[in-house]
Amino acid sequence: MQEYKSIVVKYRPKRRIFLGLLAFLSIIFSFALGRHWGGHEAAQIMSQKLDLDERYKTLQIDLMNYKEQLSLMKLSSEVDNVALESARQQMVILQRQIYSRNEDLKLYRDLLQDNDGPSGVSIGDFSLTLLDDDRVKYRWVVRQKKDEMKRLSLFADVNVKGKQNGIGTTYRVSDLDQQIAEWPIKIEFKYFSIQQGVMELPDGFKPDTVSVSLRYTWEKESILKFEYEWQYGD
Repeated sequence: MQEYKSIVVKYRPKRRIFLGLLAFLSIIFSFALGRHWGGHEAAQIMSQKLDLDERYKTLQIDLMNYKEQLSLMKLSSEVDNVALESARQQMVILQRQIYSRNEDLKLYRDLLQDNDGPSGVSIGDFSLTLLDDDRVKYRWVVRQKKDEMKRLSLFADVNVKGKQNGIGTTYRVSDLDQQIAEWPIKIEFKYFSIQQGVMELPDGFKPDTVSVSLRYTWEKESILKFEYEWQYGD
């Protein structure tokens, strides 16, 4: 049979107080340390936040500056494009004018050197050119060839015949060319005269022919009539 011995532990109140005090100090130390560490982290976070705020403000200013620069660049680009387009159009106009002047000079030379043409009054070099805006440029020449050249005064009736919405229709060239102020057209010349202009065709009108009739200003009967098919040149 086993025997049980009693162990007597002496009661020491001072040790208990010491342990309690030590635990209390540990709690206080931990709290103080946590508060100090938390404050340090809070200070770092606050400092980072202030830095981020400053960077955000700087980026906003940079963004506004970039937007202004971009707007100025776009405006400058638009101005340059407008200037380039204007210069291009002026170049096209000048090229057409130079081409027209060269054609006129060639025509003058050919007319003055032409010894094989018919005598009396004649019409020639009739041409039609379709422009980019769908208007039509026309040109024809009236000349005289005689041993003794005298200044002539003629009336010209120029009519465009065709169909409008399937119905036969005739327009005077003065109805289509707004630059012609008088009708019939009065032509005065000694050697030759170039008649030219630009016609704007009505909607739905499809021309077939152009007729030209000449008469002296003091007579009613025509001295010359020509009819040309409506055909565009190169």
